[in-house]
Amino acid sequence: MSSRGFLRPSRPLQRAEITALALFSIIALAQGWTGAALTHVLPFVQDDYRLSDAAVFDLMTVIRVTSLFALAFSWWGDRRGRRLPLLIAFALLPVATLLSAVSVGAAWLTAAQAAARVGTIALSGLALVVLGEEVGTDVRGYAVGAYALVGAMGTGLGLLLRPLGAGSGDGWRLLFVLSAIPLLGLPLLARRLKESRLFVAPPARVSVTAVLRSAHARRFWPLAALAFAVSAFTTPAANLALIRLEQDLGWGAGGASLVVAATSAPGVILGVLGGGRLADAIGRRPTEALALTVGVGGGFAFYLVDGGWPMVVGILLSNLGAFAFAPAFAAHRVELFPTALRATAVAWIVNASIIGGIFGFAAGRFVVEAWGISGTVTALGVLVLAAMVFIIPLPETRGVTLEVGGDSPFAGA
Repeated sequence: MSSRGFLRPSRPLQRAEITALALFSIIALAQGWTGAALTHVLPFVQDDYRLSDAAVFDLMTVIRVTSLFALAFSWWGDRRGRRLPLLIAFALLPVATLLSAVSVGAAWLTAAQAAARVGTIALSGLALVVLGEEVGTDVRGYAVGAYALVGAMGTGLGLLLRPLGAGSGDGWRLLFVLSAIPLLGLPLLARRLKESRLFVAPPARVSVTAVLRSAHARRFWPLAALAFAVSAFTTPAANLALIRLEQDLGWGAGGASLVVAATSAPGVILGVLGGGRLADAIGRRPTEALALTVGVGGGFAFYLVDGGWPMVVGILLSNLGAFAFAPAFAAHRVELFPTALRATAVAWIVNASIIGGIFGFAAGRFVVEAWGISGTVTALGVLVLAAMVFIIPLPETRGVTLEVGGDSPFAGA
């Protein structure tokens, strides 16, 4: 199969699947552009508010602790339907970002971005669940990859706009305002987005902790442990990349943004489409293992080399691995749980990821002064390599068909 053919779905998408992807592209754009706004302005905020590296770790930790409340959106989605909590989460993200633009002091900014993060995390759980329920099993990995690609394009757009924030001391506020533009898509989503075709209101009240015990726990805990370890590395690695270039290596804002955007693009495109297609072709588990190996290796190159081609290749490989892992893991976690628990299970796994990010920043908070950002992030990467063992007990779900209101084929496993 040619590389060009490999980046296409295994079959032509049906009209309903194309419509779903088009609508969810608006959500993906918001998640990628608006959700990454803080990462893009962080070096400017650090200078404007005179924050130390330790204070930056504190700020990011508080925001991620608050985002654990996003679990309520997914539990609501399993009990009453996915549509309304999805729309509310979509609106919350850009509205909170606008409030960030008029913040006075780090405390206000932290509070506003905490609310925005709740919206981002709620979207990341609900949107992928609904998209997974709306497309066929043979193109699910590819569809999730396409969603991730649009999100990455949104993140890339934010990177390209970053130089606008370097023009003045508070130019970063303009970046927050611009990144709230996806809010204009809310009327279209409210009008066209329908309830998930697989959702059926459960006959009995489902406990929010049901996925943590009995047969479901055998699949949940390995997924949660893997999500924790990956996020403990990737969250600091992604959020601190620009600070490393601009503060540690002395790059200008324009040059740092351009290099990150230009070198990330090939990795993102090949990662999300190739990774999604690979997950549909050879399976979720082998794709996850391969992607993590490539991604961590690229991260090591970026943070351990102070310039030249190895650093550039490191950015490309880290993005290739991270974005190839995303569609395989997203499809895997959707397919392993029944409809009545699916959104809540995914939300708990997302929360495990959040806690991993909190751990990464919290642990880094105590060692960054001694080890530096590069040494701290590298140590967290070793954790990911060790956590790959949690892929082994997970069932392979390639080819699994999701039924309307149905149970998972692995319910009794």
